[in-house]
Amino acid sequence: MFHSLSARLFAILTVGLGAIQIVSFFAFMVFRGGEIKDEMTRFLGADVSFAYDLMRSIPAEQRAEWLTRLNQGFHYRFSLEPATTETRDAVVSDNDLVTLMAVLKAELPAEARLSFRLPADAPRSVREKAVQAVLSLDADESLVLHLIDPFSMPSEGALLRYLGVVLLAVSPFVLWAVHLSTRQIDRMLGTIERFGQNPNSPPVPESGPEELQKAARAVNAMRERILRHIEERTQILAAIAHDLQTPLTRLRLRAEALDRCPQRERIIADVEYMANLVTEGLDYARSEHLCEAPNVIEVNHWLEGMVDDAQDAGAVCRLTGRALTPYTGALRALTRAMQNLIENSVKFGTETEVRIEDTSERLVIRVLDNGPGLSDALLEKVFDPFFRAESSRNRETGGSGLGLSIARNIVRAHGGDIHLKRRAASGLETIVELPRNQRLPKGSD
Repeated sequence: MFHSLSARLFAILTVGLGAIQIVSFFAFMVFRGGEIKDEMTRFLGADVSFAYDLMRSIPAEQRAEWLTRLNQGFHYRFSLEPATTETRDAVVSDNDLVTLMAVLKAELPAEARLSFRLPADAPRSVREKAVQAVLSLDADESLVLHLIDPFSMPSEGALLRYLGVVLLAVSPFVLWAVHLSTRQIDRMLGTIERFGQNPNSPPVPESGPEELQKAARAVNAMRERILRHIEERTQILAAIAHDLQTPLTRLRLRAEALDRCPQRERIIADVEYMANLVTEGLDYARSEHLCEAPNVIEVNHWLEGMVDDAQDAGAVCRLTGRALTPYTGALRALTRAMQNLIENSVKFGTETEVRIEDTSERLVIRVLDNGPGLSDALLEKVFDPFFRAESSRNRETGGSGLGLSIARNIVRAHGGDIHLKRRAASGLETIVELPRNQRLPKGSD
């Protein structure tokens, strides 16, 4: 429940505010409780004196009507009863009630006949803090003040309701504060995640609080080191590939100069395989970083050309769907990626469909075939460099094992991704997703 930083901050702040409310309430009652009781006692004395004067000033038949307006809820209330000659005061042990009784006697007129008695109908929980004050109005009627624990603390239910209302009131502000505190972290995590998929993504913004600025600078420094490492690796591979081209060319020429023999064609095939492997390795290293400037691609004509090429090679291949608008991307790199995907589909299936699904947010290209497909365990594994499924480990069909890796790197460099999915009947569905709002580097041709 509290696995995210935002949830933990919200819980800590909310619980902290609730604890502060409870502690501050009890602290206030401890340090100012005596003053509050004194004020309550004076107000109650004045209220009883006013009620006594009012009841005596109005006719007896109107007293019951006015009595309901004088009642003050649970802690004390008034009632009328026949006059009694009993004036002996009850013995009260609660110090607060003793003080209150003295204040009532002092506030009332000197001629007022006041007596106190213990109620028989008070709740058992507050019986020790309950008392009734009897004021004689005339020879026939008395005014009774029912005091039921007037200085009690609020009940647990009332405190919980108060705390709940306070927490509900401050929750929007806590959420807003948590959002402000974690927004920059979320942005940083999103930038790091995009960089993991696309090295061409922009750096982490170095803004916000000082601690986050330091973290952003550290992440950007690491990003620069990784980019330099990628560039150095690409340069090293390019140099190795360039240096290997010459001896491989000499080997091929010498093999072709040999007399016809059973080993001659095998040697030439081995040399060509090594040359292709060197080129594929260099293309894989370069695929992680776009080196060409973006171009406006007419998607429908672009894919029609590749489908026509597959048909000219004898494959059963068709194009369905249409792109709504052109797409801006690295034309040569995307062409290489789509050719790899279509060639794989044609190689392992007898029928291939290239389907276009276009929206204002993303361009989706699906390549579907009816081949043997792959197990669920291999749907992601086949994107690993130099990995080939067991059924294709031969030079006629297997290739170098870099085609899908190169295609995914190119698509991710455009901010998109490639996924494989098994079809319901048989075959494989390759899904290429390209966002339309991705900013690409200018590159260099």
